[in-house]
Amino acid sequence: MSKLIIITGFLATLKTTISLRLSKDLGIPSLNKDSIKEILGETIGFTNREENLKLSFATFQLMKFMMMKNMDLNIDTIIESNFKPSEIKELENACRRQNIQILTIYLFGDVDVLYQRYIDRQPNRHPVHTSTGLISYEMFKQSMSQYRKEDCIGEVVSFDTTKFNEDIYHDILHTVEGFSKSNT
Repeated sequence: MSKLIIITGFLATLKTTISLRLSKDLGIPSLNKDSIKEILGETIGFTNREENLKLSFATFQLMKFMMMKNMDLNIDTIIESNFKPSEIKELENACRRQNIQILTIYLFGDVDVLYQRYIDRQPNRHPVHTSTGLISYEMFKQSMSQYRKEDCIGEVVSFDTTKFNEDIYHDILHTVEGFSKSNT
C-alpha cells in the first residue's frame, strides 16, 4: 500500500528545505509546489496576478496527478506546499478512493521569526512567487489563519520550526521513517 507524506503549514516554516532533505535521506520522491510552479512560470509565463493564480491552480493539479501516478506504482511520495483547505479536500478525496495512507507534517512557528525569514528570502525568490509584492506583517500574520492544523488529513504530527535545528529535523525524519515503514 502506498503512503503519502504531506508537508504543510505556515509560510516560511522551512517546508521546502525539510521536504527536500527528507527526500534525499529516505529515498522518497518529493513533489514541491514552488519548484513545479517555477518551471511552469518560466515555460508559460505570466503578466499579472490573475495569470499567476492560474499557474498556482495548474501547479496543484499537476502535483496531484504526479502524486497519484506514484501511488499507482506503490511509490511512497512526499508532497509539499502551504495547501489551501480546498486542495487538502481534493487530496483527501483522491487518497480515499485509492486507500492511500497519509501522514501530514504540519509546521508552525512564532510569527515574528517566520516573518523575518519571509523578509530575508524575498530578494532571492523566483518572480513567480512575488506577484503579490512584499506582504505586510499584519497580512502575514492574518495568513496564518488560512493554514490550520484542524484542516490537515491523515495522521497529523506538528513541529515548531521557530528555532529549527538538527534535533527537530531528526524528530521529523524519525516520524516519517516510522510511518513509511509501518504496515498499517
